[in-house]
Amino acid sequence: MDNSDSTEISRHNDRIVAPRTKRELEAIAENVRLALDLDLDGRVAMMPILEQVLYDTIEGYEFHVEEDKVMGRLEGLTDTQRPIIKLTNSVYQALERGDGRARFTAAHEFGHLVLHCGLPTYRAFSDEYQPLHDPERQANIFAAAFLMPASAFRSCRSVKEAMRNFGTSHDAVMCRARNLNHRLEPLRPILTVRKKKGHGMRRTP
Repeated sequence: MDNSDSTEISRHNDRIVAPRTKRELEAIAENVRLALDLDLDGRVAMMPILEQVLYDTIEGYEFHVEEDKVMGRLEGLTDTQRPIIKLTNSVYQALERGDGRARFTAAHEFGHLVLHCGLPTYRAFSDEYQPLHDPERQANIFAAAFLMPASAFRSCRSVKEAMRNFGTSHDAVMCRARNLNHRLEPLRPILTVRKKKGHGMRRTP
């Protein structure tokens, strides 16, 4: 995954995978939450999943933190043949702080592990974009559904509430709302009130 917005889909990937619909990916994300004994309305703790849970559930799993310069433009990477997830050091540190974008990146790579690791990929011989076959699109949909389950998301009334409940970024929440056709109260802009000269409030003696 490169350092562009994690909610965007790369249309320049020359590798394609077996097709999956949004409905299928939503169901897979829900089943994974249930398999990991996670409820369907709470915030997912991504750090324990990467550093403990997957070691206990997937044979041969490895998690690595790499220096940013080693990864180049990538923020995360999942091996297509072995269950290995890599994150850059900057993303890992942001994940430790609970940063919403970093959490989505981690869930995106987890999506690749669940959906694509050990399965065949194919070279696309057509320039025509095939969304159902796009592995990046699939991982994005999985990540959104895994972090923000549809039923719980629809109970949110505002962008702020969704961001707080699921620990995701503003962009990820807005993308999820569009995909679920769910209207949210937008974030209110912070108003800056300038104090006019000669009209200051008097202090009570």
